[in-house]
Amino acid sequence: MTLKDYITRYEFIGTNAQIDYGSFDSQRKVSGKIIFETKNTISLVNDFKKYIIPKKTIQRLGLIFKDEICNMNGSMILGRPEDRLLK
Repeated sequence: MTLKDYITRYEFIGTNAQIDYGSFDSQRKVSGKIIFETKNTISLVNDFKKYIIPKKTIQRLGLIFKDEICNMNGSMILGRPEDRLLK
């Protein structure tokens, strides 16, 4: 099994991420480090600003693990992080 098969079981806090979020007519791109995760939001910080992004609006979440970028949809990570780690 590769890393991409188990990516939802990893802890996301402290990893670098690239996030595309918003509706299709007003889509935004943000990159930075994940600093906090709740049931419905991800908090991301870069050099300039702190972002709190709802997971439902994430179109693409690119996590950088071990020199690989693993892309997923925001609906794949809905729910509490501690419950996701147990699945």
